[in-house]
Amino acid sequence: MPLKFDKAAQAVYLDSLRSGNLKHESARMAGVSFDTVKRRRKADPDFAEQELLAMEEAREGIEKVLYDMARQGDISAIKMWLTAHDRSTYGQKQTVEIDATPAAVELGKAEALTAIADLQRTLAERSAQLQLDDPDIIDID
Repeated sequence: MPLKFDKAAQAVYLDSLRSGNLKHESARMAGVSFDTVKRRRKADPDFAEQELLAMEEAREGIEKVLYDMARQGDISAIKMWLTAHDRSTYGQKQTVEIDATPAAVELGKAEALTAIADLQRTLAERSAQLQLDDPDIIDID
């Protein structure tokens, strides 16, 4: 029986990715399910590498169009291109503050202990209910 995802079908799949199609669509174009593609990727490192390269080629094509649009003065394209290519300068900055004072740490411990106590109480209640529902259940205490 011939292999369904043979070299010819793999070439169709990879060419479709290079053209900018998504993985599921490319699998359909190659006449296979996406699960078949995933199995091939897992079993064949060379195929997995070719798939990554095909996706990189597609992305580069899109980046080129975006770059051309930015060069023509499209402000949205300029922002997107700069953000994608230099996140340290143009990316969104976020500041995260962590309160590590002794009082905050103690509060965190107290909340954790309260949550554990709540879970233990809920477990005991459910265990008791199970015992009432079915007295033949073995007690694990």
